[in-house]
Amino acid sequence: MKGLKNLTIAQASLLAGVVLLAVIVIQVFWIQHKFSNILGVQQQIDYTRNLQLQVHRIFLDRNTVDKKALLTQLAKTDKAFEFLKQGGRISGTQTMLPPIQRLPAITLERLLTDWTIFQSLITASPDTSRLEAHTTLLLEWFDKLIADFSYEESKLKNTAAWTVSLTLITDALLIGWLIILIRKRIVKPLRLLATNTARHEHTNGIRHNEIGAVARQINEVVENLRDASDFVKEIGQGNLTKDYRELEPEYQPGKNNLADSLIAMQQKLLAMNDEEQKRKWANEGLARFVDILRSSASNLHQLGDRIISALVHYTGSNQGGLYVLNEDDPQHHHLELISLFAFNIKKHQQQKVKPGEGLLGQTYLEKETVYLKELPEDYVRITSGLGDANPKTLLIVPLKVDDTVYGMVELASFREYHPHEISFVEKLGETIASTLASVKAAQNNRRLLEESRMTTEAMRAQEEEMRQNMEELTATQEEMQRVMKEAQQKETYLSNLMNATTDAFVAIGLDYRVVLRNNAPLFNQFIRSGIPYEKGYYVLSLFKEEEFEYHKAIYDKVFSGQTLSVEKEYFGKPYSVNYKPLLSSTGEIIGAAIYAHDLSEQQEMENRVKTLEQQLAAASAKTSDESLTELEQLFRVNLEALAITRETVRNKHS
Repeated sequence: MKGLKNLTIAQASLLAGVVLLAVIVIQVFWIQHKFSNILGVQQQIDYTRNLQLQVHRIFLDRNTVDKKALLTQLAKTDKAFEFLKQGGRISGTQTMLPPIQRLPAITLERLLTDWTIFQSLITASPDTSRLEAHTTLLLEWFDKLIADFSYEESKLKNTAAWTVSLTLITDALLIGWLIILIRKRIVKPLRLLATNTARHEHTNGIRHNEIGAVARQINEVVENLRDASDFVKEIGQGNLTKDYRELEPEYQPGKNNLADSLIAMQQKLLAMNDEEQKRKWANEGLARFVDILRSSASNLHQLGDRIISALVHYTGSNQGGLYVLNEDDPQHHHLELISLFAFNIKKHQQQKVKPGEGLLGQTYLEKETVYLKELPEDYVRITSGLGDANPKTLLIVPLKVDDTVYGMVELASFREYHPHEISFVEKLGETIASTLASVKAAQNNRRLLEESRMTTEAMRAQEEEMRQNMEELTATQEEMQRVMKEAQQKETYLSNLMNATTDAFVAIGLDYRVVLRNNAPLFNQFIRSGIPYEKGYYVLSLFKEEEFEYHKAIYDKVFSGQTLSVEKEYFGKPYSVNYKPLLSSTGEIIGAAIYAHDLSEQQEMENRVKTLEQQLAAASAKTSDESLTELEQLFRVNLEALAITRETVRNKHS
């Protein structure tokens, strides 16, 4: 029995099933046997009735059949009686006839005795009355045999009924036993398990079967739920650092999905809380600096001192500096240090940084945050009462709005900056940049207003002077118009004067190109010959390659300050060419003035003088003294005329 109590539900179910199946099989076979017996008795009754009909037919047909046929029928009937007594399969059918029972067997024996007498009477005795009487007696024994069979059938039916009843009772008992067993072994433990589970209590005292295993698993789940509930309560109360192993020392990752999920949730909550703390830290910092920016928005240096001091303390830095873009000189922008906190003074002797100069200048050009964890040697040192040392990190953030940089923030620390701190300084940089832009704009406005005020006062002071000068200006304008008119007249006169002479005049610039010329016939001949001797013409292109250096040397001498005079021939005419340097109002040589005088008239005069002298010499040899005197007078007149003409030519040349 102890072994049966320790069976699992599966084993008990299997055993109960086997027992129930065996009982059912036994019952089926037993009932089938009973009903088979009943069926056998019914078949015996039917067979006996058929045999009774067969005997009665023999009696009726005794006179109509021959003796041989009669004997044959009697023999078949004997075999039928024997078959009824012994039992067996009925010929030509699947029906089995059972052996005759005890009570019917006694009646059958009496019937067989009368059958023997019937056979002897029917075959030997001609006494019909005796045969009929015996036949009636034989048929009565058949009725008794049938009655015995019916009695046996009744007994068998009663036995079958009791068997069925007993079977039903047995089945009912078995079912009741199974129900009680199921209730005791399954339903009751399950109810207890459900009740305790609902109460989050352990369930003990259950056999070591499947329900016991489930109970142990549920106990473990309940314990895990308790631990999880306690863990969630701790987290709900704000204790996000609670260690789950304090509640379940035997916890191993991967074996408790609920604990794994809760720990994962704890990690996410820690991350979210950390992000929330960082966001809160950044928002509080921005709010604090907004108050600072509002409170000192009028003085740029005072604002810078408060900003850098608060920023160094809020970020946990050790040093800091604030640079502002100085645009006073549009051609030379630079970053100017306006505030510093705890920096070595030597580091900031140079308080102006040009764009692109050093880390600050390069960061200004790139407009991106620079975060260094390895600083150049002696870039900066943090000084305290105990000594000084190199900082571990350096953070340089441009103060920009959109893409315009208004300044730089430089922070140094012994520790590394967290990403949210760098992001905070960058966001703060936008706010500081906006404030710096506003402050600088306000300062510029104040400066412009002051300048406007001073200008207004100056304008008021000058208004009277301007009124006094209006008349003078009017008079000056009239005088200027008169002077301009005279200048235009002089310019026209000078142009007419230059073009009045047939001598060529041209001004050459230091680039050997024509700057100005008159309309002399020589230039017109140049143009007619295809030489574009106009303004901008390169004069050295007039000369052949072998003459180029010679004439270039002449111009270079004139450009150096010398005055030269040469004779040249142009278009078959001799010219006297004078070169003089052109000077500006400050005495600086700005070019060369060239005058070309046509010598053909002068040569013609000289030839005429020679001719006259020759005529005078010839005449003096042939004429008298009186005629000679007259010739001398005529020659003197001609010479004076030639002298006057030569002087005129010289004056025109000069």
